Amino acid sequence: MRRFTGKYTHTVDSKNRVSIPKKILEVLRQSNATAVVLTAGLDGCLFLYTPDEFDRIGEEVDAQPMGEESVRDFSRNFHSQAETCAIDRSGRLLMPEHLKRLAGLDDRVVIAGVGRRAELWEPQTWDERFEKTRTEYEAHAKDVFR
Repeated sequence: MRRFTGKYTHTVDSKNRVSIPKKILEVLRQSNATAVVLTAGLDGCLFLYTPDEFDRIGEEVDAQPMGEESVRDFSRNFHSQAETCAIDRSGRLLMPEHLKRLAGLDDRVVIAGVGRRAELWEPQTWDERFEKTRTEYEAHAKDVFR
């Protein structure tokens, strides 16, 4: 599977639909995905997965020790907030209202490709998070590329 990449800002229409960027659609088509799974992300965003990738991540979550409260709490949030969402013929995603509220989204959304997933952000939250983490990029690289 190709990876989700790039950063795009799109408008959310009055019916909670957002156009999926062409590069994101290409990855979905390559994966034969006609729908996506949206769920609660981390740091205030939503995670967007192909159904196959969501199943793979779900298996990783399920493999964790259920006796640990943090594992149970994470699994509850991750799975209970998940919604399978179709992509229409125009390349638009209909966002469930509860997920839109969860991420504080209004009439604009930043869609960021982040490898095996894409993330949907409220634009100001994205800008603040990006500025904060950009200054730590090289330090984080030392952890990632050990």
